[in-house]
Amino acid sequence: MSTDTQFAIGQRWLSNTETELGLGAIIRIDFRSIEVLYPATEESRIYTKAEAPLTRLTFAAGDTVKSQEGWSLCVETVSEQQGVLIYQGIREDTKEAATLAEPHLDHHIRLNQPEKRLFNYQFDHPKWFDIRYNAFANQHKHAQSSTIGMVGARIELIPHQLHIASEVGSRYAPRVLLADEVGLGKTIEAALIIHQQILTGRASRVLIVVPDTLLHQWLVEMLRRVNLAFAIYDESRCVALEDESDNPFDNDQLILCGLNWLTSHPKRQQQIQQASWDLLVVDEAHHLAWAADEPSVEYQTIESLAQATPGVLLLTATPDQLGHESHFARLRLLDPARFYDYNTFLNEESQYTALADAVSPLIDGDALNQEDIARLNQLAPEIMAQFDDLSSPESRDALLHQLIDCHGTGRLLFRNRRAAIEGFPSRHLHAYPLPQPELYQIDTITSLSEALFPERQPDVQDLWIDADPRVEWLLNLLPEIKPAKVLLICAHAGTAQQLAETIRVRTGIRQAVFHEGMSIVERDKAAHYFADPDEGAQILLCSEIGSEGRNFQFAHHLVLFDLPLTPDLLEQRIGRLDRIGQTEDIQIHVPVIEESAQSVLLKWYHEGLNAFEQTCPTGGKVFESVEESLIMNCLTPFDTDLQAELISQSQQLNSELKARLDAGRDKLLELNAAGVGRVDSLLEEIIALDSAADLPKFAGRLFDAIGVQQEEKGQDCFILRPTESMIGHLPGLDPEGMTVTYRRRTATTLENVHFLTWDHPLVHHAIEMVLTDIYGKSSVGFVADSSQPKGAYYLETLFILSAKAPPALQLERFLPPTPIRICLDAKGQSSDLATSAHRKIGRKIAQQLIQALTPQLQQHLHSAREQAHQEANHVLSEAMQRMQGTLGAEIQRLTDLQKQNPAIRDSEIAFLQTQMTALTKVLRDSDVQLDAVRVLVNNP
Repeated sequence: MSTDTQFAIGQRWLSNTETELGLGAIIRIDFRSIEVLYPATEESRIYTKAEAPLTRLTFAAGDTVKSQEGWSLCVETVSEQQGVLIYQGIREDTKEAATLAEPHLDHHIRLNQPEKRLFNYQFDHPKWFDIRYNAFANQHKHAQSSTIGMVGARIELIPHQLHIASEVGSRYAPRVLLADEVGLGKTIEAALIIHQQILTGRASRVLIVVPDTLLHQWLVEMLRRVNLAFAIYDESRCVALEDESDNPFDNDQLILCGLNWLTSHPKRQQQIQQASWDLLVVDEAHHLAWAADEPSVEYQTIESLAQATPGVLLLTATPDQLGHESHFARLRLLDPARFYDYNTFLNEESQYTALADAVSPLIDGDALNQEDIARLNQLAPEIMAQFDDLSSPESRDALLHQLIDCHGTGRLLFRNRRAAIEGFPSRHLHAYPLPQPELYQIDTITSLSEALFPERQPDVQDLWIDADPRVEWLLNLLPEIKPAKVLLICAHAGTAQQLAETIRVRTGIRQAVFHEGMSIVERDKAAHYFADPDEGAQILLCSEIGSEGRNFQFAHHLVLFDLPLTPDLLEQRIGRLDRIGQTEDIQIHVPVIEESAQSVLLKWYHEGLNAFEQTCPTGGKVFESVEESLIMNCLTPFDTDLQAELISQSQQLNSELKARLDAGRDKLLELNAAGVGRVDSLLEEIIALDSAADLPKFAGRLFDAIGVQQEEKGQDCFILRPTESMIGHLPGLDPEGMTVTYRRRTATTLENVHFLTWDHPLVHHAIEMVLTDIYGKSSVGFVADSSQPKGAYYLETLFILSAKAPPALQLERFLPPTPIRICLDAKGQSSDLATSAHRKIGRKIAQQLIQALTPQLQQHLHSAREQAHQEANHVLSEAMQRMQGTLGAEIQRLTDLQKQNPAIRDSEIAFLQTQMTALTKVLRDSDVQLDAVRVLVNNP
């Protein structure tokens, strides 16, 4: 390139003062001035010849140039005709010889090579160099963190959830059963695993299959918890997409669909099985009925998907002892080669139970006696042979964790019990028997719906609100416990709406409703209004959809305006408040009309199951056994003898089932699932990141640089708004502005606030917005250093060491793009600037400085490149050792474990071996590239 001032029509020039105009073309010349048209922005400028702030854009052999028609040319020779350059070379697309005249260059060409920008006077503000460096440095640090996929989740930091997510999410193609009891966060665990698998490149296409009633819950949870936007697929969507592709399931990477819909459409079953998936997630997996000679359609559908998908997560809250054959069937979905015969599985499992009993002293922290050691030598001789001395607590702990690693289904199954997890509140029932109004005194009840919900019957829907004593009771309760927040759940949206309107008219108490007739946005607004601690609603009135997965643990009062028929649904309702993180005891208020179906349910739940004040994992099984009797009691609520018989039968069944559960407990399995002693370092790392100020400081500077205004709002919140000076489009930024926080406590309290972390897409997009563009590639500035003479200058260079590999190889785990910063003084010696404060230089002076220093700077750039290459070799050597050490150790560990635990799949070990071989070649082929240069001149 040159700065030749012999102008000619058709030449292409860049503006030194308005770089955003793009590539200009000279369209008119007279004796004193020239006119330049900038087609990309449809603007023109007139300059005097002598002082035109322009740089001629020329290319040399080896450069690649782009034409206005979109094709590119690799330049081999350059000639000139009437002052216009003609480039000859080979087209990149057709590989044929071609010529490209200078006037036909692409209007949008921008110089992106740092040294070319520098020596052609394309300067940015010197701050951009620091922004580029810090963006790369932070990106590099986070890519190697063990917290990826977890630090950014909007969750409380619960040890067992983090342990399971870390253990499973870091595996290649994990195939596990998540079977924690209700309220322990299986959905959160699955979300963390999915998030980690996606961010680390282990998975890109994820399919979630759930009961149709849970579609919205999963959609909201994935978006709210981990910022993953799944697409819900149903018949109408598939029909619409069939015009675009043969298989509609190829149109999205993250897909959520209902199991009932899928099984009722054979064509969709075939299409979804033909699509390629990395990870399959199935909720409520206990509904997949199976028998050796007659598996259900639902089971067969999931089985076909599981056989074709590398990673599988099954979720169920139903303990295996309540249906051991179906438990075997779920394990069979995960590993059909191992779980091929039920009787063989029973024999194998008996050994695991004996081992779990034998390690009881280790679990309790006690020393082993000779009898204990003899039993363990019999059950696990290979492991015991590794331990000569078990007298110290450390050696016993090591033995315990080795046994956990080798334990039967411990690698496939994770199950935590509420009784073993701290942090749950107590639950207190407050029942309010109320007189039956004349409006409901019907001689014969003809249906269960009429018995359970008399207020929803057509002839009383407009009358009940003034006659039902539960309404007056509610209006009296709210002022009594004010300002305490109250969540009210009832079965129907109409009930919630009518109650809310009555509260508004008669009391003026702030209220909000939440039901299935509202859009997702409307529901979110209602939930946010309820969550606001100062100006929000005192009561949120929900239809049954309110128990679908929203968590309101900031409230402590739950009003069950009516009761559902099934224990699982009751537990879901209570579970909106009864969650880890709840700070106070939960007060459950149940108003019931005497001698009604609801009074029967109240008595059955409380006396038969104790389901209000304790979780009831056996409730579903009891319900299945007594369902017919329970319905009969609801239809004849005045028959006290029949009720007594129901209560007695339920109590006995419940006790028997609980005893079976407790007898079948596998303490070793529970210890493995809880992650005792193995999650502490991860927890500490996340807490350290949460409390560090690195991200808020960096994000503030980054947002300011790209033109996003960050305004303090209070409560550790900020409002981000795009400004007119935005340098481009930032995906994820609401044009109307959005509220964000960097504090986990704020994010888990105020769900309308975005939780910005190193995992958040907005942070990723903002960094990519800078790093994929030219900002900071070349800059010149002044520094003020009184210890150095005026006029002393420095050349700062930023090199990036990187390589390319398929995402599944997880290259960035060992070598993310690595910034190498080299600073040289005027003598070409390495220097560490005493100050980072710098200021912009006027363009004319900057151009003069670069003109004067060009020979020296070119020599310094050569020296800097050599230094960067040497430093890169050290980085690559360390990355190679770390990769081979990490993967080699994991291969050896799994190979050893496989001899004792058949849950270790051959494919896991084979993938790690392939990964190590491929990464070794990739690392050897990597090299450094100059990313940015900055010249700083001392002017104290």
